[in-house]
Amino acid sequence: MRLLVAGGGLGGLVAAARALELGAAVTLLEKGDRPGGSFLYSSGYVWSYRDLPTFRREAPGGDPVLQALVLERLQDAIGWLEARGGVLLSRETGNPLTFGARFDPEPTAAALTDRVESGGGQLLLRHALRRLLRDGRVRGALVEWEGGRGEEAADAVVLATGGFAANPELVQRYILHGPGGLLLRAHPWSTGDGFLAALEAGARPGTGLDEFYGRNLPAPPARFGPKLFVEVSQLYGRYAVAVNLEGVRYADEAADWSETALVRATAQQPRQRAWYLLDAAALRRRVRERSVGEMVETARRVGGTVLRAGSLEELAGLLGERGLPEERLLRTLREYNAAAAAGRAAELRPPRSGEALVLEEPPFTAVEVAPSITHTIGGLAVDEGGRVLEDGGRPVGGLYAAGVEVGGIATGGYASGLAAALVLGLVSAETAVAEGAA
Repeated sequence: MRLLVAGGGLGGLVAAARALELGAAVTLLEKGDRPGGSFLYSSGYVWSYRDLPTFRREAPGGDPVLQALVLERLQDAIGWLEARGGVLLSRETGNPLTFGARFDPEPTAAALTDRVESGGGQLLLRHALRRLLRDGRVRGALVEWEGGRGEEAADAVVLATGGFAANPELVQRYILHGPGGLLLRAHPWSTGDGFLAALEAGARPGTGLDEFYGRNLPAPPARFGPKLFVEVSQLYGRYAVAVNLEGVRYADEAADWSETALVRATAQQPRQRAWYLLDAAALRRRVRERSVGEMVETARRVGGTVLRAGSLEELAGLLGERGLPEERLLRTLREYNAAAAAGRAAELRPPRSGEALVLEEPPFTAVEVAPSITHTIGGLAVDEGGRVLEDGGRPVGGLYAAGVEVGGIATGGYASGLAAALVLGLVSAETAVAEGAA
């Protein structure tokens, strides 16, 4: 049985390694110049919510069948990855809502790559999927590389090309619904190749095409490389007042524990820009291992715009010099502070969930942020066997998907993309090999 895997991130590496174990002949295509995908830029946490009701609450629009699949298979999948050379850093996630483990991305990706190559798999770097080949079922793909293109025959194809986060046109069409752009918090090769090829072959998209996972980062002129993606993320919206360029709050800063909703709301603001406003007490708060002040200092260190003032009036004046309407901003802050002091922050519009800190202790700080996209939430409709589906729910024969190529797992919220890569990588390989041998 010949299996073609498109995409060499965590999902593709896992699918290729597992298929080789099951006796398939495997060719792994990677569009970039190295395997590992954006897994290499991640913190390495692979997790799921502790039970299905929690998963449903945190991602209410997601497919409950796929959510249950991730939940039920993850613990064994983590064991599989560790046994294949994955370097485990911790068996804890630091979040009481979740379970999972933390892997060291670089040696884990290297171990999987070695298993693919030592197991007889063919790894083709700088080879991109362009179109699926069909004769009633998928029989391989048209592949393009520098200076050439050709057909790669196979009995089945697993798509793991990582969604379309790096495709500005698709981001504008599906996520922004208009002009603008998001900073890319991922590698540049996930441009929707698998997604587009599957749609052309008759697949239907899953839910959540207008959603994404990302972080608010220091806005340009800040400059930083991929290895700093985790460090520069500004993860303290819940302790700040977030205002847009019109000087008003635009979202519930503490709507969810991951702040995914805040990042998505920032993407819909004018010029995809916002400011986080904090006082000295907020800077002392901690998010996991770091204080808010340390994250703000990181933003300043990479060239981000960080303003400090002795009073809210002075801070509003500094922001007014950058185009925000000063009086409207002061009115926003006074209304927020009054509601927070009276315990009525939930009555604000938009409301404020959880603890609402009064901005009262000088000095005061403003950090300009911009939303980034790590990966898409929407993708292809897939069943519990990793089979890509057509309209009507029938599988596209010979076509499977893993990772964030799969749409709808986290719709309406947030869930681990690495868990989807690991679990669906295993599942898609197992189903493809079993059906290819039948």
